[in-house]
Amino acid sequence: MSLLRHPVTVPAVIVGLCVAFVLWLVGLPAVVAAVVGIAFGWALATVASRRSVGALRRTIGARSAHAGEFPRLHNTVDGICLTHGIERPDLYVLDSSSGNALTMAGRDGVSIVLTTGAADRLSLVELEALVAHLLVRCADDGLRGETTAVALGRFLTLGGGTAGGGPDRMVQIDFDGAELTRFPPGMQEALRALSDLGAAVDAPASTARLWLLQPDGRTDVATSNHPSVDMRIAALAER
Repeated sequence: MSLLRHPVTVPAVIVGLCVAFVLWLVGLPAVVAAVVGIAFGWALATVASRRSVGALRRTIGARSAHAGEFPRLHNTVDGICLTHGIERPDLYVLDSSSGNALTMAGRDGVSIVLTTGAADRLSLVELEALVAHLLVRCADDGLRGETTAVALGRFLTLGGGTAGGGPDRMVQIDFDGAELTRFPPGMQEALRALSDLGAAVDAPASTARLWLLQPDGRTDVATSNHPSVDMRIAALAER
């Protein structure tokens, strides 16, 4: 991804300019204030990029998904990764009876988070379809930038854009995940099951672009990040 298009660039530049302006107001020479502001903005972007996954994981309250507690999840992930030569992500769960999942990426690799409702209550076919979708999303070149932008929290709206997200992209990931399993009805069934469980999770609205379904629980209407579940199911029916 181009540095100019990276989701962190605009927030970092704005913060740097604000710092430079404040320093200029208090009497520093303009050149010195600009240099310090640029350095501060760069440091902000660097720290956010390095710590984004850990910060996001703590924000939503995710914990490690141990193999002894979630054997089906581990077996499903291992099977798909081995079959298709995909790098295995770190696995986490969010203690919630709802049905949703999230992907994130940082400098040390990619991670997926499933609600315990999704991990425990989906059928094997549904879980396989969900995992395939998440693995495809993990391979998205823009995911690390999105994760970092989301971790910046209150600066996110200044950055704008969805860096590869949006309703059309979500449908395409559904299609690509179905290619891995070679069974589009599996993702249809997974979407229905997750919707029936309820997608609402206790997560900031700024994290919406990283979730499989809208984290406020809206599955019957389209948003800037997600199509409606009915639309996604209908699109899969045409594959």
